[in-house]
Amino acid sequence: MTQVALSWLSRPGLAGGIDKDGSRAVELLGLGFGSVEFGSVTMQAVAGANAGMAVLVERLSQLDRSAPGRTAIGIGLGQPPEATAETLVDEWKAGLAAVWPVADYVSLNLSAKANQRFLAPEHRTSLVAALHSVASCRDRLAEAGRNVALAVKMPLREAASLLETLTECHFDQLTVVLPDSGERFPALARLVATTALPAIVAIGSIRSPADVADARAAGAAGVQVHRLFVEQGANCLAELGEAVV
Repeated sequence: MTQVALSWLSRPGLAGGIDKDGSRAVELLGLGFGSVEFGSVTMQAVAGANAGMAVLVERLSQLDRSAPGRTAIGIGLGQPPEATAETLVDEWKAGLAAVWPVADYVSLNLSAKANQRFLAPEHRTSLVAALHSVASCRDRLAEAGRNVALAVKMPLREAASLLETLTECHFDQLTVVLPDSGERFPALARLVATTALPAIVAIGSIRSPADVADARAAGAAGVQVHRLFVEQGANCLAELGEAVV
């Protein structure tokens, strides 16, 4: 398989959770982020959570994506409330196929509180099987000539346990959620030192140019922001020392 060049990681990205239905796509994609992640989204609508995958894909498919150097589109795949370890794979594979025409990267969300339960030891066999199956699905879709990067998002403290599987499956990116305090960047550096994955992306209390520099010094290929954007909007890029384009 051909892995994707993640050129958008040179600039901070906007993490998922801001726009789950594409209604703010034009606005967010025009702010100057390297990437904007939409979602997390489930295949079917979940009341109070998201409007379902079809709504998001329809809106994103209407965008003009021909401009060079454009902001990359990421889409986070969630899980419905009734999901079990055995149904993970079906939801993820259906989501991957649905967003393939409009996404630059797809992220399997294991960081949300509702989804962290799938990281428990008793679900490890099902989770590993699901990751292998999703990667195989990605490879089949890519045979049509369009490559989309595949990522997993999870807490930093859990990431080491899945490195071997993600490497075997040729995932392009691991997005790790840093804790708000403690040895955040030394722990990130230890993780980076143990993996051959193409890209580790850091999110979690990235609030200043120093945080960005520390993350990159620890080996992160990129960073994403969420809370900083909620608090400051588009001004957050200036706060990070990034010129808005």
